[in-house]
Amino acid sequence: MILRRFILGAVAGLPILAAASMAQAQVAPDAAKAFIQQSGQQLVTIVNSGASTAQKADELRQLVDQIVAVDQVGDYVLGRYKNVVTPDQHSQFLALFHQLLSYNITYQIKAYQGITFTVNGSSVMGNDTIVDTTITRPGQAPSDVGWAVDEVNGSPKIVDVIVAGTSLRITTRNDYASVVTSNGGQISALLTAMQSQIDRHKADN
Repeated sequence: MILRRFILGAVAGLPILAAASMAQAQVAPDAAKAFIQQSGQQLVTIVNSGASTAQKADELRQLVDQIVAVDQVGDYVLGRYKNVVTPDQHSQFLALFHQLLSYNITYQIKAYQGITFTVNGSSVMGNDTIVDTTITRPGQAPSDVGWAVDEVNGSPKIVDVIVAGTSLRITTRNDYASVVTSNGGQISALLTAMQSQIDRHKADN
């Protein structure tokens, strides 16, 4: 599912259409670069620390909530279905989206140690500012990861991760749309699939 890809892209490489209530604007390249530099160093510090896996996962969840526009990403991946979900379904979807993100962070953090994070250039692409980075892990080839940054409610936030030229929010939106369309256009089928994935995570822990 998309959330696992999002974390893999962010942590392994490293770990939206805005809702009407969210004011969004473009971030200057230098400001976006500084934001990703700071965020990347925070992530590296957490992952490479000697803390327990549970503590690292908790700290990463808090960091992701601070630096990623999670609700915006969630609304983006809903795509056209955002216009047909009921208010209750929308609230349930965002709650499940947050939970899945948290579980995937917890799952993925077990695999990473000794990562380094290098910020390269930044440039404006469409409505986003893209910050290019290189992430390395011991025994692995370096990964080039792009971070799409927007200003959301006055603060810079990550709205997409680009790995090997692939936008993870678009890939996830396509995944979610496939689930809905293969189940007769029922949003409830997507919610059920998301809950099932959460239940599998709980069973594994």
